[in-house]
Amino acid sequence: MPVRIGLADKGSQSRGAIVRNDDASSFTILHACLWLLLAGLAAPVFFWPDHTIAHVDDLFFIPWAAEYATTGNHGNPLLAVQFPGLENYHLYTRFHLILSGLFLDQFGVSRQSVVAYEYLCFLLTTLAFAALCLAIRLPKAALVAPLLLVPTYVVTGFRLEVTACVFWMLGLSLLFWAARLKDAGRADLQVSCLRTLAKLALVFAPLASPALFAWGLGAIVVHDIWRFVFREAKIVALFFENAVALALGLVIFSLSIDFQYREFVDQIVFHAARSTGHGINDEALGRAAIFAVVGAALTRWSRPAALVCLLLSAGQGLAAFLHDKVLVRNLAASMVFLVALDAVTRKRFQRTAYVLYTLVFLVLTANFLVFYVLSERASGRVAATRDYWNDIDADNRVFIDETMAHHYLDHQTRDAVSWTWGREFPLARAEELNELRAGEVWYLSPYTLFAYLKGHTAIAKALAEDVDYRRLPQLSCVMGRHSCRLPAERWTMLRLQRDDDRIIVTDYASDREFTVPAN
Repeated sequence: MPVRIGLADKGSQSRGAIVRNDDASSFTILHACLWLLLAGLAAPVFFWPDHTIAHVDDLFFIPWAAEYATTGNHGNPLLAVQFPGLENYHLYTRFHLILSGLFLDQFGVSRQSVVAYEYLCFLLTTLAFAALCLAIRLPKAALVAPLLLVPTYVVTGFRLEVTACVFWMLGLSLLFWAARLKDAGRADLQVSCLRTLAKLALVFAPLASPALFAWGLGAIVVHDIWRFVFREAKIVALFFENAVALALGLVIFSLSIDFQYREFVDQIVFHAARSTGHGINDEALGRAAIFAVVGAALTRWSRPAALVCLLLSAGQGLAAFLHDKVLVRNLAASMVFLVALDAVTRKRFQRTAYVLYTLVFLVLTANFLVFYVLSERASGRVAATRDYWNDIDADNRVFIDETMAHHYLDHQTRDAVSWTWGREFPLARAEELNELRAGEVWYLSPYTLFAYLKGHTAIAKALAEDVDYRRLPQLSCVMGRHSCRLPAERWTMLRLQRDDDRIIVTDYASDREFTVPAN
């Protein structure tokens, strides 16, 4: 049956011309089953709790969400030493903490529930992207989306963006489905309401993570300009859609911060000024230019695919001046690759497209797959956990890293302090052994010191001769620092305690104790 699609491809008789379905643009029940299989396999392969790689910011966000889940308050016991005067945190917008907190309230605070939430966000985001691809008739991109999007989540952890990207991707998908419904002859009011809903989702995204503000704004502005230039919308309709979405967004935002506008502004400006603001991101501008070039080139094959790339280019360009986060930019790069390759090979070279998709997937996940297959479970977990609780009972001040919290304590961390965020930020983590004071204990993973931090800290240099950190064969860090130098034993742990002018180090993996100078 002939169907109108929005943003007609080049080669159609006119804008909005009839475009017939063909084999290249169909998505069958078999495709749907394969998609579900790929998305389902992502859970045991990439989201298996014992293999997951804790992110450096997990101790910032997980205890916050857990606090909201258990008490309804917006605090973080691990950060209380850093912000002792704050009763309610407004260091970020709160959607991620509220939604993830409600999830943890239902399923308990544990490593399994944290990873389950991350997987749920991956699944919903991937589903929304697949729906976007089907709206613009790119079935290959929709089918292989789980393969190309899952590597971006392996290195993300529990960051704000996992929730924000669900809203962002939903908004993008609804924009293109609205265009398709319009060309299918649906009433203008119905289409306008769907577009308003899409923009509302894009407004909600930065309420979960401020980093998504640039990407949502870029999508709305470029999409509205496109519609206005091609006379697909009048100024009145654009104003109505944006005004309604913004008004509803402001109401929900006000409720999320309990109408504490002054406190929100003071805290978030203070935090942003001290933890971000490193000038213009030249690398992000380069990616934005690449996305724009790809979009311009795609106009000869698929105008909807070209528009997707232009929306992402605008978001990445604005993010270069505001806040650029790894999950969003990796998702955007994957999306550009997926839609561009499918659009170019829509009529020919379809098998080649699948081969290229598979090769890119293998390159992006090679390190993780090697880690999952070859790494062994480390010994000493019982001893490390026992010593931790003994230190707590002895009223020692105990600092932990995210690996200890995730893989040893099951996120039951209320009595600990974050080693990463324990001091005034930025550059908050302790750098030297002489910062360990009497009565304090540090639990640090060799992975943190020798892999994520690349052994560049003074602590790592002081311990390098005595700690045997064995790494698996790995490619370069394609997906960032969390994606390489992964350990042969998951996850080993060290305990450091000061004794006068020396540090007593317990290496639980080798079941031995040694000392190093404190200075």
